[in-house]
Amino acid sequence: MKLKCQAGFTLIEVIVIAAILAILAGVLVPMVFSQIDQAKVSRAEADCKSISSAILAFRKDVGTWPDLRDITSCTSSATLLRGQGNEPQGLAAEGFNTTSTLYLKDVLMEDNEECYNVALFKGPYLPVVNADPWGNAYVLAAVNFNATGTSPVFALSAGPNGIIETSVYSVSTLGDDIGNRIK
Repeated sequence: MKLKCQAGFTLIEVIVIAAILAILAGVLVPMVFSQIDQAKVSRAEADCKSISSAILAFRKDVGTWPDLRDITSCTSSATLLRGQGNEPQGLAAEGFNTTSTLYLKDVLMEDNEECYNVALFKGPYLPVVNADPWGNAYVLAAVNFNATGTSPVFALSAGPNGIIETSVYSVSTLGDDIGNRIK
């Protein structure tokens, strides 16, 4: 008489293993997603610092802020400097003037012989100006560079909610905005 050896798992063993896997997934998934969110915030902070450093290097080399130069006409008309990406919501509500926008790439990456002394321009000051991790543009209140008084200038990301909550007159970032003060 031959005995058959049957190998396998019982239904109870399969259910116990599935329950253990479900508990592990329930614990690990939120931890992974929080790490992804924190990585986005860290990237936005690093980008704001890079933009700030590039602007300060530009000022050191060229002798002027990259603020009020309209590259097409070399006039003092730009009121907002911005990066690539969607325009963040809430700019007008926080005092940002969007009537004359100049892109950071036009100032920090490209030498414009007509507006700046080409011998002084040592750029590009940034290799690329991407959108923030949420797809919005980094923004700066360009009119505050040469404003009298203590008007601050921040390189700002609107943060996860995509809404600028930091006023052009704020001395620190507000809400979930991420930024670095330049001036």
